[in-house]
Amino acid sequence: MLDVRTEQALARVAEQLRSLFGPDLVCLALYGSAAGEDFVPGRSDVNLAIVLNQVTFAHLKSLHPHLPKWHKLGIATPLLLDRRTLERGRDVFPMEFHDIKAQHRVLYGEEVFATLPIDGRHLRYQAEHEVRGKLLRLRALYAEVGADRQRLQRLLLDSVKTFVIVMRNFIRLRAGQSHTRYLDVLDQFETHFGETFPTMRYLLRVRLALDVWANGIEDTVRGYLEEAERLVDLVDRLLPEAESPDA
Repeated sequence: MLDVRTEQALARVAEQLRSLFGPDLVCLALYGSAAGEDFVPGRSDVNLAIVLNQVTFAHLKSLHPHLPKWHKLGIATPLLLDRRTLERGRDVFPMEFHDIKAQHRVLYGEEVFATLPIDGRHLRYQAEHEVRGKLLRLRALYAEVGADRQRLQRLLLDSVKTFVIVMRNFIRLRAGQSHTRYLDVLDQFETHFGETFPTMRYLLRVRLALDVWANGIEDTVRGYLEEAERLVDLVDRLLPEAESPDA
């Protein structure tokens, strides 16, 4: 649930975008945690998707002076799309498009995401790529920043979201529907696949301001890496069964 300050900021930004792009603006949508129940004021990203008929250099240039002011309002750099990308890019970014489709709120213009078709085969391939790539990156980054507690904490909180998004997409492949709230997704995944991920659950709770950091971060990192490896193995075993052609 968004706070009053964020709602007011969104209203101002929406009006500015309507003025900037005029009839070229097809849709402005809020997506991610800010469109659901996981939003934490002052901590969560406020993500916007801007859909234009066609993205031009002039459009990009016109955004440039506004972004610093929007960042001060807590709004991340928007995702800028056009109709062609929605049509031709679904096979490359199926997880991202599926997540927007599942949890968004149209602030202006057409509803272009609700009926967006996503091929389950593309979703499956990207899910495996994301979970394997994130594990490889985690190992390298821990070797680099492991002695810096603050950077390590940021790394853990930033990365756990990716693993939960992968879980959410595999639930969609296997069960057809998934929750959107992070902790509910984890509950559903653990129940559906008979696995538990207590360290990821703890990190999610910290990310959502429902828990605080414990003193022994080394144990947290060790458990987190073990769970990430277990998730990779689980995804690898699930892949042959996750062949739904239309998620």
